[in-house]
Amino acid sequence: MSTPPPYRDLFDLSGKVALVTGGGRGIGLAIAEGLGSWGARIAIAELDETRCNNAVEQLQAAGIEAVPMPADITQRDALPALFDRIESALGPLDILVNNAGVSARIPCEAYPDDNFDAMVELNLGAVFRCMREAASRWIDAGRPGRIINLASFAGMVADPLSAPYAATKGAVVQLTRTCAVEWASHGILVNAIGPGYVRTEMTAHTLDTPEAGAVIRAKTALGRAANTSEMAGAAVYLASAASSYTTGHILMVDGGWTAM
Repeated sequence: MSTPPPYRDLFDLSGKVALVTGGGRGIGLAIAEGLGSWGARIAIAELDETRCNNAVEQLQAAGIEAVPMPADITQRDALPALFDRIESALGPLDILVNNAGVSARIPCEAYPDDNFDAMVELNLGAVFRCMREAASRWIDAGRPGRIINLASFAGMVADPLSAPYAATKGAVVQLTRTCAVEWASHGILVNAIGPGYVRTEMTAHTLDTPEAGAVIRAKTALGRAANTSEMAGAAVYLASAASSYTTGHILMVDGGWTAM
């Protein structure tokens, strides 16, 4: 009978290279810190160059090897160069975290076309193209890889006033499942994290509005919004050997929202 590995070792990411899109703040930065604390080398892709550099400085101060990769991931022609820069700086990519995204709370009948198009381009288009870029390189090189997408409870159940956002996250759910099946034979595991309401710069206004905040707490079994650090554990699991038999899964970290 074979001896199982020490359980702590299952989460060890030493030497692994991870790209976190939208990693300059919020959930993305927390995930970068989580992966880095287990030994991963981190590339932060962020539109705002100052925010990108500040995030990397924060990671480095915590003893994490990290490099800034300022980039607009909605610029389709820029992705190959971004992945090339990461490989030159840190080595071949092992883990892709598709975190970058936007949200807005607007009645569907009043939603502007420009806002809709921009949301679809970032929340879905950029996710798909980053997945394709990473997977094609892994397949060509005969290397395994991990993809972790950020979905949402809104991609699983209705969330009024966020129809376009919910649609993009529902699409990410199906993109995750379908690509997991397509790429399984190549050793590429594709999963997603489904957060509930998480306190970030994007959600603070909604959470701090008395009426909306009360509704959110009432619809969450744990009765509160999450902290960004509570997303990091899920990412470490999905990036590590601990999840070697997990693919096509949407790991809901929503405080029980979708269970109610």
